[in-house]
Amino acid sequence: MAGMSRYIAERVIQTFITLIIILTLIFIMFESLPAKPQDLLAQNPLIKPEDREFLTAYFGFDRPIQERYLLYMQHMLTFDFGTSFSQAEPVWNLLEERIPRTLLLFGLATIISYLIGIYVGAYIAWKRGGVGDGTAVVTSLVFYNMPSFWIGLIFLLVFASQLDLFPLTGWYDPSVDLWKPLNILWHMTLPLVVLILLNLAGTILLMRTAMLDIIGENYMVTAKAIGLPERTVLYKHGARNAMLPVVTSFIISIVFSVSGAVVLENVFTFPGVGALYIRSLSQLDFPVAEATLFIITLLVLVGNFFADLIYGYLDPRVRI
Repeated sequence: MAGMSRYIAERVIQTFITLIIILTLIFIMFESLPAKPQDLLAQNPLIKPEDREFLTAYFGFDRPIQERYLLYMQHMLTFDFGTSFSQAEPVWNLLEERIPRTLLLFGLATIISYLIGIYVGAYIAWKRGGVGDGTAVVTSLVFYNMPSFWIGLIFLLVFASQLDLFPLTGWYDPSVDLWKPLNILWHMTLPLVVLILLNLAGTILLMRTAMLDIIGENYMVTAKAIGLPERTVLYKHGARNAMLPVVTSFIISIVFSVSGAVVLENVFTFPGVGALYIRSLSQLDFPVAEATLFIITLLVLVGNFFADLIYGYLDPRVRI
């Protein structure tokens, strides 16, 4: 237990230091942008000079960069994200509305793709060398290397524009006579299918590789030799022991669901975190953009932390 406690403490310290470094890089990145939010105040003829001065002081644009950095770190670490420049409402209100949508879409796609990918990957590894194995590997490699925005545009063109089976944009349309959950699912179908195909490809390849590594182990040979049913050998003895890297990858994929939203949400005009981030950048709404990146960073770091803990618990060699 002492070794595990030390391992956890080391990971906590590493995670916190990494968070501070990434937050600092985010601050430097926004400070380095050629366009600033205060430029919009200066260019807006509707804002009076006295109001411009008030807003400049209110948002801290007139403070030295060192003071702005310390305030920025304090606000990020205490989850006090302030007020949106463009929408004049608390940043948390915007995030609370969009984070559940993004997690629902990308989390659901991740869970479905892993449930299918684990069984398919284990099966084709067991039947390695056959037509099914080759077909599954080639298909997975194609989707794994396919740009997400490209396949998203193809699905929109075929199923939304040409066949008119699904809506082009949105999250919920009250004008459509559908039960609300079905209405939401109808709008989510195209991005959900695209995400499942992309995630499924990587999961199948990862599970197949992990399964191939253990098929020749002594306990697998013994299980087959004593006449256990093929399904029992495959899934109870084989797939179960091959799932360590897959489980770790699953945890990381769940938390990466928010970060993966930036591209696909804009392709499908899905009102989630990714679309909010792009819009905040175009409007120079730094509080929203910085808070979005912070949430993404925090989720990824927490996911990596728990993945490390699982690895350390299941494989004591990692703690050495």
